[in-house]
Amino acid sequence: MRRETELDAVRGIAALIVMFFHFWLIIRDEWKSHAYITHMAGISITPEILFHFTPLRLLVSGSGAVGLFFVLSGYVLSLSVARQRMASYGRFVIRRIFRIYLPFVVVILFSASLLPLVKTAPLHGVSQWFANEPWSVYPTEQVIMGHLMMIGTVPLVSLDSPIWSLIIEMRVSLIFPILFILMEKYRSETLTGVVAAYFFSNIFLNRLGENPPTTFMHSILFTFEYLPLFVVGILFYQFREQIRGFYGSTWPVIRNIALPLAVLLLGTPTIGPENAVGIMKNLIWIVCTIVGSCAVICIALHNEKISLYLQKSHMQGLGHISYSLYLSHMVVLLVMAYTLLHHMSLWEWGMLALPTCCVVAMVCFWLVESPCMKAGYWLTRRRYLKPGLVG
Repeated sequence: MRRETELDAVRGIAALIVMFFHFWLIIRDEWKSHAYITHMAGISITPEILFHFTPLRLLVSGSGAVGLFFVLSGYVLSLSVARQRMASYGRFVIRRIFRIYLPFVVVILFSASLLPLVKTAPLHGVSQWFANEPWSVYPTEQVIMGHLMMIGTVPLVSLDSPIWSLIIEMRVSLIFPILFILMEKYRSETLTGVVAAYFFSNIFLNRLGENPPTTFMHSILFTFEYLPLFVVGILFYQFREQIRGFYGSTWPVIRNIALPLAVLLLGTPTIGPENAVGIMKNLIWIVCTIVGSCAVICIALHNEKISLYLQKSHMQGLGHISYSLYLSHMVVLLVMAYTLLHHMSLWEWGMLALPTCCVVAMVCFWLVESPCMKAGYWLTRRRYLKPGLVG
């Protein structure tokens, strides 16, 4: 079974979009809504309009990129589980712990150690969100342990705000082999259970007004709001041959127009369970994200020109550092903001901060992520099995 390296590049693009999204959140709302870029047909085009109501929205669609991550994980982990039929559940979990959790621990401890050193004065000239939410809780032993235990509540993601999605990824990883087997043997019943769990958690948390959650048990329920995305990834794996055949035989108008348009659903509407209270809004978001994510994967795998481009070395390099970029970029932005924003404009800072995030991600990959992955493979090696990458 060929390793579909195109999807590594897709993950890299998604991680880059999440970074752009957080930089977009750093910019003050006043500038977004009042800085006029141009006038068209009597309408003043502001950054807010440009990045919310045009295809450029995809560049800052953080929630859509996270949803794509989850669908990709469902698909790639399905490939891994299917390829390693002789591997034990424990072997799979150990590899996922070394792949996800250990780099997570390193970055959280790094963030906790830097916060007291660099956060010496409040930030100015940035959004209220960036000034008040990330690094909002002092890293006491209790706070650090709460992060490391992946509790997932609002104050216990403040050391690195994107980790709320990594907590979901880790939790689902623990049950993924079981979920995969259930989807193979009892697909209809499993789908019914997943949909029921989604609606129960969605309705329950929305009635409480808790998005994101404030208790550990509610955080567990919050995970079920994203479980359908992983299941869609499993379904894409199970029907991959039919999808390939459909793509090859369908009308060019669908391949060249309908599917690219479907990708835009990852950017609209701009809502999601992590930042919107509303049962119907969340349902619309997850349906749009599922359609958009499937369109992205289909194009990446079956559009010859796109597939060849995604396999180029620079795109593969971006894919290799995607997890490190996702995990570390917010810490880098915070450190640079508290040390440099007092001495330069936000735009000068951004021109320096964004490439620095990528450089730090490369360092993190080679010094932390890659050694952790290799250690996981070494601990679970089998002489009679050829190891394959776990997504």
